[in-house]
Order: sequence, then structure tokens, then C-alpha cells
Amino acid sequence: MDFREVSQSIGSNDYSESYSGITSERTSMTGNSILNAMPLEMSRLLKPSLKPVLLTKEQFLYQEEDRLDYIYFPETAVVSEFKILEDGRMVEISVTGKEGAVGISSMFSDSHFMANCTQVSQAGTAQRMDAETFDKILRSNEKVRTSLSHFVDLYIRQISQKAICNMYHSVRERLCTWLLMLQDRCGRQILNLTHEQIARTLGVYRPSITCIAQELREGKLISYSRGGITIRDRRRVEQSACSCYLEIGFATPTF
Repeated sequence: MDFREVSQSIGSNDYSESYSGITSERTSMTGNSILNAMPLEMSRLLKPSLKPVLLTKEQFLYQEEDRLDYIYFPETAVVSEFKILEDGRMVEISVTGKEGAVGISSMFSDSHFMANCTQVSQAGTAQRMDAETFDKILRSNEKVRTSLSHFVDLYIRQISQKAICNMYHSVRERLCTWLLMLQDRCGRQILNLTHEQIARTLGVYRPSITCIAQELREGKLISYSRGGITIRDRRRVEQSACSCYLEIGFATPTF
């Protein structure tokens, strides 16, 4: 049963009992780099409160100003954070996958509310923790708090770099960078994307994406069919990406 079948049978905001049963037998290792990088004593502290969940494509985890209820540690899912513009368009300002967590930055603010909306761009699995429980752990354990502050620094760095990227780099460069960042974070050969989704994410009109995607396909950098894009020549896609990929491409957490 794939993610579409699961989401149809359980709804976009519910989670499969069979999936929970399977992963309850897992070892302490997970598909999330933050959780894997934690020392054993920190892992033991967090593990009882973690719950495996399925995130479906284009599912909204939070809308702007929503109260933070859960922290998500993606494993194979990828989550985008968007800023809504005055004309109603959304522009992605950060992307989080297995290297990070969704919601941690809000835990370090005075109010635990989401500043932007977050949406799943690639369906997959994640570990979820109640935000109130996570807050208690942060307040009672300075080592956890100090270690995770490094991730918040990387998150702020990504947002800052994205602002520069959205303003100064071409749509072609931004598209190549984004495809690479998605693949790094979900680990899949085929990215489940449509031209409409890409245009919405990059904050541009769909015809621009269609023309650029066709150009990349003709150059054999990528291939695509309905709903799926494959990076065929990663080296050339990296050469076509903007410098932001080297700045914010992928970072492995350390503790």
C-alpha cells in the first residue's frame, strides 16, 4: 500500500495503525539526522515521546499564526515553509527534511506560534512529538537546549539565504537548487512534483516553469512524466544551480 492509498483510507490528518505497529519494533536509529546524531542519554530522553506518522503530499501542518502543537522530525517526508505575499502568492522560505525538524525554532521564541505556514512537499514518514512535552524537556535539560540551538542557527541562515536567492537569482537557477535540496532531503530518485506545485513554491507563473523544465529535459539534465521529475545528470544540475545550493544545500547535525 503506497502513501496515496494510506491517505485515502485514513484521511490527510490521521495516521495508519498498521504503520505505527510496524515501526514500534524499530531500533533506536531513525531516518532523521537530528535524532540519530543525539548522544544516547538524549535519545533515551526523547524516544518515549516520539510517535511515527505519515505525512501526505500538500498536507498543511500549520497555517500562519497557528499554535505549535507538535514538533515533526522528517525521515522521508520533506516540508516547506511559506511566506504569503500581499497578492496571495506563496513563496518558499525554507525546506526541511531528514536533516532537521519542523517547529523547533518556534520553541525558542517567547510565544509558541508559527510565523508562517508549513506544507508537505514530498509525502513520507516523520517522527512527531507533542510540543508541550518537548518544551518541558528543553527547559529541564540545558544540553538538549544548547545542542538544538545549532539547528535554529542553520534554519535562520537558510531563511536569510532564501531571501537573497528569491530576489537575485534566475528561476532556472532556483529550480535546479530546489530540486537538489528536495532530493537530498527525501533520498528518492523520482520527485513527486507537478509544474503547478513548483511554480507555486518558487512564487512564479506556471508557463515559466514549463519552459524551463522542457529546456532541462531537452538537455538531458532531468526527465519528467505526469507528476514526477527525475534528475538524470546530477553534476550538470549542480552546475546549473545557484550558489545558494553550496550555502544551504544540506548540513548534517552535530551534537
